[in-house]
Amino acid sequence: MKKLRKGFAVILLKDFLIFVCLLTLLCLPVYSQSGFYGSIQGKVTSEDGQPLPGVEVTISSPNLIGGPRSIITDEEGKFRFIGLPAGVYQVEAKLQGFVPQRRIDLHLVAGTTLTVDFILKLGKLEEEVEVIATAPIIDIKDAQIQAYNMPKEFIEKIPASRDFEDQLTFAPGAKGQWGSFYGSPDSLENKYLTDGLNTTNPEDGAPAQLVDYDSIEEFNVMGIGAPAEYGGFGGALINVVTKSGGNDLSGLFTFYTRRPSWHSENWDDYPYLARRVFSEFYNVHFNLGGPIIKDKLWYYFSGRYTFDQDHIKDQGKGGKSWSWRGMAKFTWQINSNNRLQAAIDAGTRGRKGWTWEFVDPSIDYPNKSHEYFLNFSYLLILTNNTFVEARLGGMDRYFLSGTTDPPAHFDMETEWWTENYWEYWKAIRQRIDFNASISHHADDFILGDHDFKFGVEFARMPSHDWRGMPGNRTYYDLGGEPYFMVYQPFFDVRPIGTRLEFFLQDTWSLSERITINPGVRFMHVRGHLPRSFDKPPFRPKLGIAPRFGVNFDIFGDHSTILKFHYGRYYHQYRDLMYTPWEPRGPYREYIWGPILEEWEGLPPGTFGEKWILDYEDPWDPYIIDPNLKFPYMRQFVVGIERELGKDMSISASFIYRTNHDLMDRINISGIWKPVQWIDPYEGNTYTVYQRLNPGENIFYITNPYKGQGKDIGAAYPDIVPWDPKRSNRTFEVRFYKRYSNRWQFRASFLTGYSWGNDDNYWGEYGSSHSSALGASYNFSNPNYQINAEGPLTLSSNYIFKCAGSYDIPGIEVSIGFDFRYESGDRYTKQILLDPEIDPDPVADWWTRDVIIFAEPRGSHRLPAMKNLNLRAEKYFYLGETKVGIVLDVFNVFNWDTITSVETLYDPWSEYQFGFVWDIQNHRSFKLGLRVEF
Repeated sequence: MKKLRKGFAVILLKDFLIFVCLLTLLCLPVYSQSGFYGSIQGKVTSEDGQPLPGVEVTISSPNLIGGPRSIITDEEGKFRFIGLPAGVYQVEAKLQGFVPQRRIDLHLVAGTTLTVDFILKLGKLEEEVEVIATAPIIDIKDAQIQAYNMPKEFIEKIPASRDFEDQLTFAPGAKGQWGSFYGSPDSLENKYLTDGLNTTNPEDGAPAQLVDYDSIEEFNVMGIGAPAEYGGFGGALINVVTKSGGNDLSGLFTFYTRRPSWHSENWDDYPYLARRVFSEFYNVHFNLGGPIIKDKLWYYFSGRYTFDQDHIKDQGKGGKSWSWRGMAKFTWQINSNNRLQAAIDAGTRGRKGWTWEFVDPSIDYPNKSHEYFLNFSYLLILTNNTFVEARLGGMDRYFLSGTTDPPAHFDMETEWWTENYWEYWKAIRQRIDFNASISHHADDFILGDHDFKFGVEFARMPSHDWRGMPGNRTYYDLGGEPYFMVYQPFFDVRPIGTRLEFFLQDTWSLSERITINPGVRFMHVRGHLPRSFDKPPFRPKLGIAPRFGVNFDIFGDHSTILKFHYGRYYHQYRDLMYTPWEPRGPYREYIWGPILEEWEGLPPGTFGEKWILDYEDPWDPYIIDPNLKFPYMRQFVVGIERELGKDMSISASFIYRTNHDLMDRINISGIWKPVQWIDPYEGNTYTVYQRLNPGENIFYITNPYKGQGKDIGAAYPDIVPWDPKRSNRTFEVRFYKRYSNRWQFRASFLTGYSWGNDDNYWGEYGSSHSSALGASYNFSNPNYQINAEGPLTLSSNYIFKCAGSYDIPGIEVSIGFDFRYESGDRYTKQILLDPEIDPDPVADWWTRDVIIFAEPRGSHRLPAMKNLNLRAEKYFYLGETKVGIVLDVFNVFNWDTITSVETLYDPWSEYQFGFVWDIQNHRSFKLGLRVEF
């Protein structure tokens, strides 16, 4: 590990020098809001509508290091504050001869612009300041449709699991446990930022930095109408802003626990469920923030320890896990125009034991990881109209699961794993990220005012995966006797991914009521496999992503905005798009000699007690299309946002997403012929495809299109019978009441569907109907194309979500809730194809047979999921210290909605089609203590 860290530091230094050179080249005179910082702008007029130049406008906020900031309005009465951290602000305007005016409770969200106008009345400057409590809630400049902001007031008052990934599910449009947004592949197409820096796992697109829950200042989910500043996602963009200290000393201590007896049982109808588990849970957190030098240098520290212990019904303790996490962050206001911020976040995790009933609990299975993240940001304000921001950081993660020996044994009679777990996996994930941008505001320039922004992002992502079966093999026994064995060497791959992107965007105020948002983003991606290739094998064409949006202030009072946006968004980069191209050695299947003798009716001793090779699939190199393109999403959005009153708004939008240039592999050597087959299960007749040369599989990596098999000379010319398709249409309505006057409430309802032949559910490379990780098996075998088009797995006819809280006056009790109701996932009946017709599944080793859809995709749907969680907090004050006792109740009504069923139809199986594998979690209780000062 010392050598690893040294190498990481060298890479960081080298790439930082490259970054400095890039930034120097890019620093050309080219104001818009930043993805991390926000801005406040406005206009001051007299009661008769005349602009007032020379007005002193001052802003202040507990989150604004350096103290209050003031500027003077220009000749048109306009003012502008840039480079502002998220927080609650107040703005005051004063001018000799007029009554001063102050706007309070202005909630600035990261990456947004608040427009705050003043109408000053004639009077004396000495008169009492007129205070206006109404604050703007809509960003009239941004084409995005109501980015979903979860500030700490929401995080602290709404019942939640205190899990980073679970927080995603609060957002409108989120479907599934890991956040599929508007039809995107489950968890794979989101981009995760922490304080404006990319912290996405380069292997599969999952979140890498799971920020401590109580260290989050705000949690933002964006992406509907995102400008050119944002790219690299086909689902949603998640930006987490962490806490930063302040001028006043503050701290927080929390303790949460769930005892194994604090639960109900909801599986009476399913007593056979394997996961009848009660969780014992402890979570301890503390943080401390304050000034080292007031208005100059702030600090923030946090630490957390978590322990989980599973208890299995009628069996006792299962697996247990624990984790430690710590964070340190410093904010330095060097002078009025320069700000530097530095943060380090580190953690370690471990796990021991088993919760699954089918694994021998005596197996020694180490499972541990550690990680750290660095984040440096710099803000330079050149003028009131121009600023530069830059970020440099990275991550280093290490993960170990399992042991390399001995080989695992699975008894097919008892369904019991012994000797070892079936997989060993050691992984190193690193990334070094830079991003920089220059923003400039130009008044009265080419038919209006312009907010130009030009930026660059660069990422270098070296990784290492060593993964496979312990001992390179797995034994399948029958009643304790040898039966079958599979062999494949460990997969050792060390990819290095690079991604360089540039963007240019403009917020063009054509008039007081019309804003146009044009932009373009360029993407250059390379994927290196240096152990086997001299040049990067993954080198898709340069990506060009145009964006265009229009905002129309319908009544001219900033209360109602009509928005339209079109954009192209290239998908998230993932190592798994190309790491399977690394040579990995042959796959072999062996039969135990006496078993094979019995199968073939041969005399005992013909083979003897030894393993006999039955099948071998030599690894054949992939052929890569030299014109390969990176997949992208095309998005059309039209929507309207309306302020309803103080701190309240409503929006309605129509979202249409289609995906293009999906990557996949085509089997160019396999040969099939169509035949009629009557299935032995229900007697239905299907046109299936008989394999004529099983085991001969050469793959061509490309962006498939209908009829491509003929164009590239595939042995089976009809191997690509249709264009890959994954689309989503959604109509959505949102209501938002920001926390004020002791209450908050938000609700969303959407209706829509996802359709296609390329699924949006998780699937391993080349082994499912989804190409989300780089390849499906749709074009590896034509039998997988039967009934392939229809509603996708994560396709919601409707999703309704609402959450809120109310602080009851007088008794100092806060009540919070979270309710969700959404249509269930789709699924399809599948049947095993006779191996005499096609014995080659053309997929990973665990896929033993060709399985076809017995009916059109998505013919069945799981029951609608509903859930209600409640929180009650009783708090009181000891001097300036607030103490709260918290009770969370999850699944209040103890609903038992089915979440997973058997989809394979096999009348001879113990588990019939529709067999219930899992249901939603049972009712449980969590008790907490909060001490805050």
